[in-house]
Amino acid sequence: MLQSAKKMLKLKPWYTVLYLAVLGVLVLSTYLEYKSRYRELLQLIQDQAAMTAAVIAQSGSGQAYLTEELKLSYVDRAVDILTILNRMDTERVLSKHDLDELVNAETILEVATYDAQGKIEQASLHLYKTAKSPSEETGLWVRESLKPILNKEQNLIILGIDGQDEPVLSDHLNEKQFLVAIPRTRGGAITCQLKVDAEEDFRFLTEMESALEDLLHVKGLKYLQLSLDSQEPYYVSKEGLKIDESWTRKLIADILYTVNKADTTLLEVVRPVFFGSDVGEVRIGFEDDTLVNLRGQIFYQILVRTTLLTLLAFAILIFLISRQNAVLLEQEKQRIEAEVYQLEKLNRMREKQAAVGELAAGVAHEIRNPLNAIGIVAQRLKREFEPNADPDDYLSLTGTMVSEINRINNSLQDFLEYTRPIPLNYVELDMAEVLKQIKELYSSQALEKGVTLTVKSESIVFKADPEYLKQALSNLVKNALEACNSGEHVKLGASTAGSKVVLSVDDSGSGIDADQLSRIFDLYYTTKDMGTGVGLALTHKIIADHQGSIEVQSMVGSGTKFEIILPVNQ
Repeated sequence: MLQSAKKMLKLKPWYTVLYLAVLGVLVLSTYLEYKSRYRELLQLIQDQAAMTAAVIAQSGSGQAYLTEELKLSYVDRAVDILTILNRMDTERVLSKHDLDELVNAETILEVATYDAQGKIEQASLHLYKTAKSPSEETGLWVRESLKPILNKEQNLIILGIDGQDEPVLSDHLNEKQFLVAIPRTRGGAITCQLKVDAEEDFRFLTEMESALEDLLHVKGLKYLQLSLDSQEPYYVSKEGLKIDESWTRKLIADILYTVNKADTTLLEVVRPVFFGSDVGEVRIGFEDDTLVNLRGQIFYQILVRTTLLTLLAFAILIFLISRQNAVLLEQEKQRIEAEVYQLEKLNRMREKQAAVGELAAGVAHEIRNPLNAIGIVAQRLKREFEPNADPDDYLSLTGTMVSEINRINNSLQDFLEYTRPIPLNYVELDMAEVLKQIKELYSSQALEKGVTLTVKSESIVFKADPEYLKQALSNLVKNALEACNSGEHVKLGASTAGSKVVLSVDDSGSGIDADQLSRIFDLYYTTKDMGTGVGLALTHKIIADHQGSIEVQSMVGSGTKFEIILPVNQ
């Protein structure tokens, strides 16, 4: 019983399949959502970086173009002014007044003349911090820069413009300043520079690196590079970081790359830029912590949700198992109660049958000997004595006495048979063959009454006592045929139910009253005029000795069905 309950309480296979399926769907959906959100994250990073790159590219390319135009305009204007001054200086020596008139307060340029030794002769009013005391540092820078002209090696010097050669200066003089100079016909040089304020504005407008460096203050940015076909790339970085060919670059999205070197990993967005006929690109490098952190947050969020859903699915599974087990336990409880009731009923019946059987055995033994003596006397009277009158009546009375004594003796024999232990002889038998034999035994009686007798059985092989089992089934078939009238039927059947064999005798006869069903297996209980009340009691005993049970269902006017349930393995 406990083993049966344990088997029932096991998890049903479809519950396991359902849970695994739900778990698989959760894992798959988690993976797909992670991939989807990761792609969205990459797309978001790309969109933001592409927007930034577009702004940098647009402003940078425009800045570069404007820078070139501005530089060229400054150079052209400076060359024109210097050419005019050189012509004037050829006709007469230029004075400071001449320079001041040409370069007034509204002009951003300053001019000066130098002799063949590189000493300044005349200068416009605002060239130096003070007119009387020119800056030694500035004067040194200019003299160093004018050497190619003073040595008659060059006819034009342009400084502070990308692509132009700059003189090699001392470290403290290595500054990028605007300067245009031409040879002086009288000997020496004429120079053109920017005013101090204009020089600062010029540097701000012309130095792209300075503009790009301001963008590096954005959190996470590591380097910026703006490349145009016609110019050298503008590159700025934090901490002197230099991305060159030694770095490994790997594409992870449309315009998003990872760049690696040793233990350092950065993200890089590469965006093409078009400005007029020039084609270039913008590269923005930033820390990968942003991607890693966001990806970790996505993973954490999805993991938490998946864990919660998994726990919820597990809780639902436990709830289903609990409900299943509750139902199974209730069913098992009802089955056990039914079995207990049947066992108690069977035990009471056995006790009653045992008590009645013992009484019947005692009575039978006490009656049988004198009854045999009476039978012998009756036979002698019938055989040896002749009456003086009415001999036929005498013979009839003595014959009746002998037959009734024999009938009583047969009944006593049945009672004694019921009270004796049944010595079961278990052999292997085929139930279909047994039912076939019983049909052949009662087919003539069924034919005589006009009752249809049929057999429907599987080929069930198990061990039982064939003689006693036939006797039990014969009692049921005999009662079924007696309960049927012409045109009705009796059906014999055999089937398996798990580890049990179910034998059935079903008739469409008169049926049994409900108040009689509880007593039909009682010894001596009968509703037949000539019945002994031993047949069904003996059938019940035979089945009980086989460790089986017998159940009956009946309705008056609809028929009766007996079911015998036997274990397969004895």
